[in-house]
Amino acid sequence: MGVPTNPTNLPDGERRRPDLKAAATKLGVTEEKLREALGIPARPPSNSSN
Repeated sequence: MGVPTNPTNLPDGERRRPDLKAAATKLGVTEEKLREALGIPARPPSNSSN
């Protein structure tokens, strides 16, 4: 119906992380500053249950 499909929908629930390094370069900032601005932790918690 004229609605574009969402290219971020991947099979089996697989999720890709955005390329923050490339985005930071395009914006002229460091990757650290971009993560800080977006509220993304430097080291995301792992899915392991230790």
